[in-house]
Amino acid sequence: FEWCKEAARTYSYGGGVGTDISILRPKGAPVHNAALQSTGSVSFMNVMSETTGTIGQSGRRGALMITIRVDHPDVFDFIRVKRDLRSVRYANISVRVTDEFMRAVEEDKEFTLWYENEVVGRLERKIRARELWRELVQSARDWAEPGLIFWDTVKRGSPSEYNGMEVVTTNPCSEQPLQAYGACDLGSINLSAFVVDEFTEGARVDWEGLERAVRYSVRFLDDVLDYNMGRHPLKEQEEASRTSRRIGLGVTGLADMLAKLRIKYDSEEALDFVDEFFNRFKCVAYDASIELAKEKGAFPLFDAEKHLSMPFIRTLPSELREKIARFGLRNVAVLTVPPVGSGSVLVGTSSGIEPIFAFSYTRRSESLSKEYFKVYHPLVGEYIKRFGLKDESALPDYFVEAHRINPEFRVKMQGTIQKHIDSAISSTVNLPSDITVEEVEKIYMLAWKSGCKGITVYREGSREGVLITEEAKSSEKTEQSQSGDAGVGSPRKNWVRPRVLSGQTIKFRLPQGSIYITVNGDEEGIKEVFVNLGKSGSDEKSYSEAIGRLISRYLQHGGDVRDVIKSLKGIHGKTSTWDQGVQLLSVPDAIAKALELISGQEVPVRRTTGEQPQASPAEKGDAAASRTKAFSDDVVGVSVCPSCGEETLVYENGCYTCKTCAYTKCE
Repeated sequence: FEWCKEAARTYSYGGGVGTDISILRPKGAPVHNAALQSTGSVSFMNVMSETTGTIGQSGRRGALMITIRVDHPDVFDFIRVKRDLRSVRYANISVRVTDEFMRAVEEDKEFTLWYENEVVGRLERKIRARELWRELVQSARDWAEPGLIFWDTVKRGSPSEYNGMEVVTTNPCSEQPLQAYGACDLGSINLSAFVVDEFTEGARVDWEGLERAVRYSVRFLDDVLDYNMGRHPLKEQEEASRTSRRIGLGVTGLADMLAKLRIKYDSEEALDFVDEFFNRFKCVAYDASIELAKEKGAFPLFDAEKHLSMPFIRTLPSELREKIARFGLRNVAVLTVPPVGSGSVLVGTSSGIEPIFAFSYTRRSESLSKEYFKVYHPLVGEYIKRFGLKDESALPDYFVEAHRINPEFRVKMQGTIQKHIDSAISSTVNLPSDITVEEVEKIYMLAWKSGCKGITVYREGSREGVLITEEAKSSEKTEQSQSGDAGVGSPRKNWVRPRVLSGQTIKFRLPQGSIYITVNGDEEGIKEVFVNLGKSGSDEKSYSEAIGRLISRYLQHGGDVRDVIKSLKGIHGKTSTWDQGVQLLSVPDAIAKALELISGQEVPVRRTTGEQPQASPAEKGDAAASRTKAFSDDVVGVSVCPSCGEETLVYENGCYTCKTCAYTKCE
């Protein structure tokens, strides 16, 4: 519980926390207290999670990463813990996977789970490696967690494995492996801004400008370390920052830069380019840190012999290694690739090293005309306007959307870049909803073999889909049993659904999209209400479906439809709209109006003239005064933003990011 105290203090300063629970005893291990046996490492995760969720940060919560060794006896419980949606709600979780385990999976061997300390001695349990592997992969496919951290790769690639700076876990988004009490000091350069003669055959990188930006950025991040001295939540964090001076210079806008260079993101040409590009980027950044060491001195724990023996440092050119031996380094680690979710929205670029998420989406004006128009990804819109294209269908093939890229290529791209990054990369491979477990296995195995330090996948609808699945299971169990607690209303009736019911469906058009409300009944009245809004697996679909189910259960247990109408009618959402003369204030209000219409009660209307507004060209609208309708239908994984209410919340780089208001949340 000292951890909770330190974490709460860190969150109160706006920070995040990464922690590894492998040190905790497994479930059933002996303890010298009244319990006699340990409740296990996983039992403490909820305490950590709730601590994170309790401390506010200007309307948000702190961020937490919890990791565990793949050979810890509690690893199966760890993998399954977030399948209960009430459990560990405020943390990301990842398993630290070893090369030994991955080889055991390849060779279908036994694998030993173990724990050892002076009190319990050594505890062991042998399993089949593929049994644990399949559990990991299945959970990642179905629930998007846990992520994998290839820990031996992390340790081999870390330049800080000496003098107490050894990395022990990662930050919440996993791009920054850190020593105990290590702190993040991250910043990113917009690569899209450094292309000369863009979109032409002579397009090239502005290396003079980029190198200048890299050197300024390294100096800036190093200055931030000094500025924060005396401002850290814990003295241990300040000491770790002072003695190692770890920074993380990253990038964003890679996909936009490639498009400006006329290089297709998912091509061998792109892999060759980023390999050469990031090698040069790495060398410039390290040279900047060496020059700072000449000017201000090396970081206090620097040891030339030990540092130069690190595998990553040996990838530097000999002239840089000679300069390190002579002058030292100002920073123990220099490079990383963070998600850059909000930052990318603010500067109008693709996010991090990710491909362009979608070329366009459709927005609805908040003016009286309520017109629809397209909003393009900034670079796509710029290209269409400059070259006079009709729409994105005429774009050249070097423009490519994320959902059209083979997932295995995404892994290859990450592995290629990782060779030149001394920390790690935060990146998520977005997958279609119908992907198989076997395909996810291939992606994970390829990530390990490609030298990635970590891998996270997100299958479309996997998080929200759990809500629907569990709800459906609960509903089935309830319907199979007519016994149990009394329902709401007077008095409970054991209504048995006939095979056929008559009903009607009403369609309304809301700002979120079209809503379909189906009402079925028998001679006694309305008995079922089905509500369909949004895409399968989205939050709005699950919420509206839940309202329909609750209404249905209430009516089937003797409830009065007039009570439902009275309860829902008049609830206001963020914006209201009119459809066929009916004012709709929100989704609940629309359901109430549909029930009124079908049950024959009057609904207040206004006079209307003509048809509903039709879609209009982009140039007729004002993007600054608009409301989101949706991305194009073939774009996966889009939800409604909890901050601005727009349907532009996407999951990429391990975080949810709103493309409209730049809201971001990593979980």
